[in-house]
Amino acid sequence: MATLPDPIPGLDASGRALFEHMADARSHAEGRAHLGEVYARMFNNPGVTKVVGDLGEHLRFHGVLPDDVRELVILRFAARNHFGYIWSHHQHPASLAGIDEATIGALTAGDVPDGLCDASCAALQIVDQVVAKTSISDECQARFVAVHGEAGVVELVALCGLYGLMAMMTTSFEIPIETGFPDPPFQSPSR
Repeated sequence: MATLPDPIPGLDASGRALFEHMADARSHAEGRAHLGEVYARMFNNPGVTKVVGDLGEHLRFHGVLPDDVRELVILRFAARNHFGYIWSHHQHPASLAGIDEATIGALTAGDVPDGLCDASCAALQIVDQVVAKTSISDECQARFVAVHGEAGVVELVALCGLYGLMAMMTTSFEIPIETGFPDPPFQSPSR
C-alpha cells in the first residue's frame, strides 16, 4: 500500500503560509477549520499543491458557475466514477448551495433529479459525456452555453479534470475519508 507521510510538521514558513491560506479559503465551504487530508498529503510537493490548490480555489470560489451547478457537477462526476472521497467531501458544500437530499440521492443513483432546469440537466449530460470519454454533443453544449456561456462549459470540464486528479491522489495513496464525513453509498476506489 503506497502512502504519503504527513509533511505538515516540517513545512517551512512559505509552506506554512500556503497551508494556512488554503485552509482558510476552504473553511467556509467545507464547514471545518482545517484542510482536507488529500491536500495535506500533497504538501509533500508544495509546488504541485499550490498549483492544484489555486485551480481548486478559482473554480470553487471565483468561477462563473453558480454554486448549485458546480456542486451538481462535482457530485455527478464523483458518483459516476465512484470517487467516495470527493462525494463525501461535497455533501456539505452541496447542502450549502441549496441541493436537497433527494437531489443528491438521484445524482448518486445516476438519475436526473426531478425539478432541474434545462441547463442543469445539460450539465449532468455533459458530465456523463466527459466520464464516457466522448465529445460533448453540440445540442447539449448549446443548451448549457445558452445559460452559462462558453466560459461556463470550459469551467465544467475543468471541474471534472480537477476532481479526477484529486481522486487519483486519494486512490493512489490510499488517503482515507476523514472522520465525520458521510460514507459513500457505493464501493469506492478512493475510500
